[in-house]
Amino acid sequence: MKRIFFNGNCLWADFDRCTMASNGWKHIVFAGAVATSLVGWSTSYAQESAPKKPTSSEEQLLGHADQIAAQVGSIRGLELKEAFAKGVKDRDSLRAVLLEKLSEEVTDADIENESKVFKRLGLFSPEIDYKKMMVDLLTEQIAGFYDQKSKELYIMEGIPLELQRPAMAHEIFHAIQDQHFDIGAMLAPFSARENGDFALARMALIEGDATVVMIDFSLYEANVFPQEGVNSIVDIPMLAAMIMELDFDNIAALEQMIPTADTSMGESSAPPSLAETALASSPAIIRELLMFPYFGGMRFVIIARSGRSWADVNAIYENPPVSTEQIMHPERYFAGDEPTLLSFDPSAALSGYKPIYDTVLGELQILLWLKTHLGLALDDKGEPLVAIAEAAKGWGGDRLLGFEDSEGNVVVAHLSSWDTVEDAGQFFDAHVAVAAQRFPKAKSTTKQGPHGRSLCMQRDLGERAERIYIEQWGDMVLHIEGAPSRLDAQGSETDATTFMIRDRVWKTFRRTPFDTVYQQRLAKIAAEKSP
Repeated sequence: MKRIFFNGNCLWADFDRCTMASNGWKHIVFAGAVATSLVGWSTSYAQESAPKKPTSSEEQLLGHADQIAAQVGSIRGLELKEAFAKGVKDRDSLRAVLLEKLSEEVTDADIENESKVFKRLGLFSPEIDYKKMMVDLLTEQIAGFYDQKSKELYIMEGIPLELQRPAMAHEIFHAIQDQHFDIGAMLAPFSARENGDFALARMALIEGDATVVMIDFSLYEANVFPQEGVNSIVDIPMLAAMIMELDFDNIAALEQMIPTADTSMGESSAPPSLAETALASSPAIIRELLMFPYFGGMRFVIIARSGRSWADVNAIYENPPVSTEQIMHPERYFAGDEPTLLSFDPSAALSGYKPIYDTVLGELQILLWLKTHLGLALDDKGEPLVAIAEAAKGWGGDRLLGFEDSEGNVVVAHLSSWDTVEDAGQFFDAHVAVAAQRFPKAKSTTKQGPHGRSLCMQRDLGERAERIYIEQWGDMVLHIEGAPSRLDAQGSETDATTFMIRDRVWKTFRRTPFDTVYQQRLAKIAAEKSP
């Protein structure tokens, strides 16, 4: 399925593909996508070593697509309602389409602003060319896609059929999803720019479902299914549990142990290893964000389907997940635990700055931010410095704003709410640990007050200095970073920007139940569609 947008922290383009590995049941199929997915063999093979002449003619590929559509509909119990457009393109043509769609949906300014906020938060190094990195990821992985806007399936020629068919099954199921559940309508209430967490959650359901379908399709192809009482990987708990544990690292390890799926291709035509791909060399947070709709979504769908029927999974599309918290903790989805939407406006304290960024991070991106800075941090006993997953749990809502002055200095303000004061305290403690890791030479002071506690740091950058401020106030945590700082001869602060931002945040912030805004958005969309 084709969709390009910002997920709140990452330029995201969704072009599906797959990878295969031989094992005891002939083939395990892992789902993936361009810049939203696993890295694997099929698309890298298409890029690096695709034969000059297609292995199948265009007519044969289109015939396979029709056959696969019927198979997928039967396997998943959702029949294709009507025929959809299909076309075969070479890799260069698909790449051109990708870049065209990218330019239509995001501007260079959008990409640059997101890069500035990423770098301000220390998520990757200042010298990284964010746009080039993302374009490299997208063009490396392209293999084919279903375009939800044009309702057309693009099939790339030149890929071995044993790799092409599972990828086509995945893409064709997107067409089936679109016909039954209207993917565009699912994504419409919140743009990915304003609520990246919502967009990731919705795409996780869509991609996770298609991933399970692709795995099941491959097992049907291998004559493993159907068996008595077993029609899906979900019906075999041990195998389902194994699939749910997959991530980038253990797939890379698995790749080292398993020979090429088709050794008859010869050593010279073997696809490059996972470690040789652009995704493998990208920052960890980018890699995990791009793979989450597939891994995280697959886990969610497997849990949702376990002990239930596919009809129960279909019912989820009537009320899809609205946060990555619900995807990561399916029990919270089924309990109806929805986030709080936060708003605040510190702009009055930032004269000379312009807004450049405004989104919701969500539990996933907060977790990945903590992992980026604390993943390898150990205490004096050699134990993990912070229980990172626990520090991100209890998320209740957040908003991240970014501002920039005329000299390119970036200030960020992030406000988060938590289920309990204790949850907020855990996140505050983790935040303080992050600051200590990132700014070990900064001068710091801590305070304890009637409403909570705070850490204020000053970082000397030579020609200028800046403040890092973290505060817990009850069940809220505020993070301000990059505001200017100037000290007088006695060492007292003379630039009040940080404290003015803090004051404006606490005076202007509002909490709104998610469903209140969501229903308003749905009503507005319905009104715009009505004649």
